[in-house]
Amino acid sequence: MIVGSIIYLQGFEWFISFEVGFISSLFVTLSSYFSYKSLIQRRIEVGDLPKEARDELDMIDDLHDLYSEDEEIKEVDFAQVIAEEKLKQKGFKNAFVNLKKTIFANLSLLRVFSYVSLVVGFLYLNNNELLNIFGYMIGISLVWIVALIVGFLL
Repeated sequence: MIVGSIIYLQGFEWFISFEVGFISSLFVTLSSYFSYKSLIQRRIEVGDLPKEARDELDMIDDLHDLYSEDEEIKEVDFAQVIAEEKLKQKGFKNAFVNLKKTIFANLSLLRVFSYVSLVVGFLYLNNNELLNIFGYMIGISLVWIVALIVGFLL
């Protein structure tokens, strides 16, 4: 009934543009999520990212690990620490290292296929004169708006 009223009020072109935009944007979002999830799991298994040793209750009680008993407080020269961090942030070398670590997530087959489906869907609608750009943009942006709202609620 809702679909029928939308088609009646907005037209078939609006509805089909909305659906193609929504489904392709949802596919891109899910494929990005799964590729980055597998990248992080792989990096944890290799040892690049440390597993969290504390339990959830300890993380709630001591969010920033201020009361840990196994670490000693050391005197730190903040100017030296800032200079070291600035050196870590600069240069093509860090960008290349980061690209090297994330290339498998960026070029995963599922993710590439999802972006191809986004482009092919747009071109199909445009070539067959079914494209309603307003409906297409609402369909694409609806996935991101819902993800943003759910992200803030969780």
